[in-house]
Amino acid sequence: MSSSFNIGLSGIRAANSDLSITGNNIANASTVGFKHSRAEFGDVYSNQLFGSVANRPGSGVGLQATAQQFKQGNINDTTNALDMAISGDGFFIVNQGGEQMYTRAGTFGLDNEGYVITNTGANLQGFGVDSTGKPTGILENLRIDASLQQPQQTSSVESGVNLDANEKVLERIGTKFSTDGNSVAVSQVGITDPTRTQIDGTSSAFPAGGFDFSANDITFDITLSNAETGNNGTVSIALDSSKGLPSNINNYNDVRTLVNVINAQISAPTQPQTAIDVQAVAVNDGGGNFHIEFRALKEGEPSQLTIDNGNANVGQIGLGSLPLNNSSGTPAVNNGYPAQSVDVTSPDGSVVTYTSTKSATAAATSAELNALAGVTAKASTEAKILAATFSNPANNMELALNGVTLNADDIAGLETQINNLSDTTLVGISAEVDDAGDLVITSSIGHDLKFSLTAGDDGTAIEIVGNDDAPSQIIEIDTDSSLVNATATNADGNSIVVGGKIDIQLEDGFSVSNLNPPALGLFEPFNSISFENVVLNPFDPNDPKSYNHTTAVKIFDSLGNPHTMNQYFVKQKYDPSVPGSSPNHWQMVVTIDGKEVGDPDPAAAPPQNLEPTRATFDLHFKENGEFNEALSDVVLISNWTPLDSEGNPLGTLKPLPVLEGGVAPVPSPNPTSNFSIDMSKSSQFGDKFTVKTVDQDGFATGRLTGLNISEDGVIFARFSNQESQALGQVALANFTNTQGLNPQGNTMWAESYESGVPVVSAPRSGGLGSVKANALEDSNVDLSTELVDLIIAQRNYQANAKTIETANQTTQTIINLR
Repeated sequence: MSSSFNIGLSGIRAANSDLSITGNNIANASTVGFKHSRAEFGDVYSNQLFGSVANRPGSGVGLQATAQQFKQGNINDTTNALDMAISGDGFFIVNQGGEQMYTRAGTFGLDNEGYVITNTGANLQGFGVDSTGKPTGILENLRIDASLQQPQQTSSVESGVNLDANEKVLERIGTKFSTDGNSVAVSQVGITDPTRTQIDGTSSAFPAGGFDFSANDITFDITLSNAETGNNGTVSIALDSSKGLPSNINNYNDVRTLVNVINAQISAPTQPQTAIDVQAVAVNDGGGNFHIEFRALKEGEPSQLTIDNGNANVGQIGLGSLPLNNSSGTPAVNNGYPAQSVDVTSPDGSVVTYTSTKSATAAATSAELNALAGVTAKASTEAKILAATFSNPANNMELALNGVTLNADDIAGLETQINNLSDTTLVGISAEVDDAGDLVITSSIGHDLKFSLTAGDDGTAIEIVGNDDAPSQIIEIDTDSSLVNATATNADGNSIVVGGKIDIQLEDGFSVSNLNPPALGLFEPFNSISFENVVLNPFDPNDPKSYNHTTAVKIFDSLGNPHTMNQYFVKQKYDPSVPGSSPNHWQMVVTIDGKEVGDPDPAAAPPQNLEPTRATFDLHFKENGEFNEALSDVVLISNWTPLDSEGNPLGTLKPLPVLEGGVAPVPSPNPTSNFSIDMSKSSQFGDKFTVKTVDQDGFATGRLTGLNISEDGVIFARFSNQESQALGQVALANFTNTQGLNPQGNTMWAESYESGVPVVSAPRSGGLGSVKANALEDSNVDLSTELVDLIIAQRNYQANAKTIETANQTTQTIINLR
C-alpha cells in the first residue's frame, strides 16, 4: 500500500512542479526577452533484482527537466535608440562583474562614462572599430562617446560629372603686339611751360601834344610763318582816322584803342590776304611810356614772326628800325611721340587708316584705338627715379609729379606720398621701390609722367629713366643757372616727361600694317616676330563666358573650417599639331575660396616663384564618352594654404607641393593640406551638364545628435556636422544546445558544459539573426496556453490527491477488519 501513497505523492510533486513552472511563465509574460519553460516528466519504475520485469508496477512520475523554449518572441517598436531586439538566433553578450553572460533582453542604456549597459549594470559587448569605421573583431565593452567629434580635413574628393559633348569651344584666338618704336618711353627733357613766338615793340613816350591820325597815317606788314604746321601769312596794317582812331593819341586808353584797330585788321584783313594767328597787346610801362607786343596765338609753336615794310611814322608807336624779328616760341617738354599711321584690315578686306596725334599720351591714343572695330588697346606708363643719383642735400626738395608737389626727403618717402594720392590727385599712379632701391612709378591709365624740380638747394637732383634701352635724363638745381639738365648735351630744361606704351590686341581675322614707318615712331616696321597669338578671352572665374561649366564642393581644413572648392570646366580646341590635344579634351581649373592653389612656378622671378599659380588639369574622354584615365592628369591639390575671410593664414596644416614631395594618393594620416580629386566617374555625353556624384572625406567639429543601429549591429553616431561615424558593432553569441544554458536571473544565462562553448560573430553571419533597433523582443509566453496548462496541472494535482485519498480509505478498511 505504501507504493500507492508514493505514487500519488510523486504525482502531486510533479503537478506542483508543473504549477510552479506554469506560474513562472505567467508571471514573466511581460518580461522582455523572457523565454518560457515547460515541465518534462517521466514515469518511474522500481528496480528489482529478481522477478518479471513485465509484471513490475510503476512507482509514479518524476520531473525529468524544466525545458526552456527559445522560440522567437514578438518584436515591438519603441522610442529608445538603444533598445535592440534579435530577430533570429543568438544572444546579446554582456559582462556582469567580469563574468560573461548572455541575454535576449535588449533594454540598454548608458552609464555616466558612455558605456552601453543593461538595467542591472552589465556591459554590452561588441566589436570595436578602427579609424575607418571597420570592425576589428576584438570583443570589448561598447561605448558611445558623447563628446565633440574631432574634425577631419579633406584628403580625398570624388567628383563625377557629365560634360556636355555638344558644348562649343569658347576660346577666341587673336593677335597681340605693342608699341615698340624707338620713341616709346624715352625720357625727354625740356622746359616745363611753353613759350610763344613774340615781338616786343620799343617802349615809347606818348608824343607831346599827341599823335594826330587825321593828318598822318602808319602802315606796316605782319608776317607769320611756320613750316612745320603750315600756319603762314602776311597781313598789311593801315592806321589812320578812317579806321575809327581818335584824332589824337596821348594816353594809354588811346593806345588800347589803337591795338584793337590793329587786331581787327589782323583777323579780317583786306582780301586777298587771310587772317593769321597773331594778336597785338598794349602794355603800359608806366611813367607815360608804353609799348606794343605782337604774339603768336599758339603757345609752344616754333614759328617766325616779322614786322616790315613800315612807313616813316611807325616809330611813333615803338616799331622803328624795321624789320623786327621774333624770339621763336618753344614747346613745353612732351613725350616726343610723332604722328604715325597704321592700316587696320578687317576680315572682309576693308581697310581703316588710323593716325595718332603728335605728342598724344598713350592713354589718349589707346582710347582712339579702342574705338576701331576689332581692336582692343590698353595703355600704361612706367618711369624710374634712380636711387644712385637721387640728391636732396638739405632735405628741402620739392618735386612736381604731373603738377602735384611732393616734398618727401627720400625715395621711400616719395613712394608713400605717391601711393597716398593714387585715388585723389594722382589717379591711377602708384609707386614701388624695387630690389635695386630705385623708385618705379606707374600710371595704369597710360598718362605721361612729368617730373619737375620746383624747389631745393644747390645740388638737388633726380635722374629719370623710362625705356631701359634709351638714355636717362637728369634735372638738378644749380645756383648759377637755376634749373638745368645735366646730361652730356647740357641742353637747357627743367622738366622730364616719360610717355607710355600701348598693348594692342586684334580680333581673329584682323591685321595691321605700316608700310612707311617714320624713323622715330610708336612702332617699328612690322614683321613676322612683331605679332604673337593670344587668347582674347582667357579663363576668368568672374567671367561666365570664359568657361563652359562649373560646380562647387564644400571641403574642410585640418581645424574643421569649411571652404568652398570651385571646379571650372573649359572645352579645348582640337589641334592635331599640338601635343597633348585630343578630340574630347577639357581643362579643369580648381580654386578654393576664389584663390589660386596651383604649385609655384620655380622659373618665375622672386617673389612670384613662391606664389600659387592657376591649378589647371587636362581631362580627356574616349570616343564613347567614357573617362580616359590614361591621357588625363592625376588631380592633386598640393599648394592650398587655408585662409580666413581677410586673407590671413588659419594656422592649419601646410601644403606640400609636388616638387617638394607631394604625391597622390594622399597618405593616411595626412600630414599636409594636400588632397586629391578623383574624376574617373566623369563622362562626356551629348546631354546637359550634370553632377553625377560628389563626395569628400572631411568634416567639421560635431556634437552627437543621435544614434542609428543597423541590422548588422553597427552602431552609427550622427553628429551636428551631418557626419555619421561607426562606434562599434554589437556581437551575438549562439550555442549548440541553447537549452543547456544556465538561467542566472535578470533574463540572463550563463554558459554550461551542456550548452557547449559560445560561437561569437557579427549579426547576420554564421546563422545568427539580425538586430532591430528601437525595438524589444517580448516574452514568448502564450498566456492562453499557460492558462490551459494551469488547469491541467490543477486537475492532475487533484487526481493524484484522490489517489492518496483512495489508498488511505483502502488502508483504513483493512485496519477496520479486526
